[in-house]
Amino acid sequence: MTKSHGRFSEKDETFHQFDPHDWLWNESWFFSWIDLEGGPVGFFRIGVLPNQQRAMLWNFVYTGDSWLGREESRLAFGDLDLSTGIAYEKWGLTFRWQPEPSLEGARFYFDGTLLRRSGADPGAHVPVSIDLTCSATSECIGSNNESASDAAPYAPDRFEQSLRASGTVTVDGVRHEVVAGAHRDRSWGPREWRLNFTIGDVQGGDRQVYFVGSPKYGVGAGYVRDGWGDLLHLKWVDGTIVYDDDARTIRPGTIGLEGPDGTRVDVAIRPIAPSMAFDMAHTCAEPEQWLYWRTLIEAKVSGWDGSQRGWFEASRFES
Repeated sequence: MTKSHGRFSEKDETFHQFDPHDWLWNESWFFSWIDLEGGPVGFFRIGVLPNQQRAMLWNFVYTGDSWLGREESRLAFGDLDLSTGIAYEKWGLTFRWQPEPSLEGARFYFDGTLLRRSGADPGAHVPVSIDLTCSATSECIGSNNESASDAAPYAPDRFEQSLRASGTVTVDGVRHEVVAGAHRDRSWGPREWRLNFTIGDVQGGDRQVYFVGSPKYGVGAGYVRDGWGDLLHLKWVDGTIVYDDDARTIRPGTIGLEGPDGTRVDVAIRPIAPSMAFDMAHTCAEPEQWLYWRTLIEAKVSGWDGSQRGWFEASRFES
């Protein structure tokens, strides 16, 4: 099968030219992974804010009985290596996202100390090392900004891509071999975080359901992937999701997705881990907090055998 990535090219794996007058300009690398045999799961995000001379890091791992995480809101911009992908190595913290090759795969590496946030011995600092090799299982799926490649000189854009990841995750000296369904998001441009939205990602080996939307405003879309690059694009049309903001989670419910030809995909989900809430005050010029969290879910997808694990993320701004 010929792999096509539309308007995206090798240069989109590297740091882009940015508008020096836009305080909110952000370029980010996001990567999440779920071991397909029930082992560890995790997600990583580095957002670079060049006009603020800093970067923001999230790196979280769930081991099945506890969450381990690290948030950094002010990594120095000058300490980042942006020559190929992104890398950092300072103050006992190392991470790298290196395209291998561009748009077709990558190597992700992390080494540092994470704070145990739940489970036994909360508050402990735990050494964690992650070394995963990724290969694409879909084309780059762009935003609706089709004219971005022609806009000059500061062209914001975004793409997502389904991946398969394999390698090792070592937690407090215990090594886990991982074969994971994975997903990445690359974006560059002004980033306004104060929005109400939900993201879901169900990983089923060679299959995936991904959706994003705002139930508050009744809009949403996504896709189902079956094999390499066979994507059925869908709209989020209905469901029974109920948010439990006091507990920072959702109640068991359903999401209804529908394709342009009327094909329907129903996803029943329930949370199977505590959620991790993020410190959002550092994303705003005037610090402001609101509820924003991510959790692990169990999902049953119509037409699929058994159940799969996935992610559910929610920004509850103005909810």
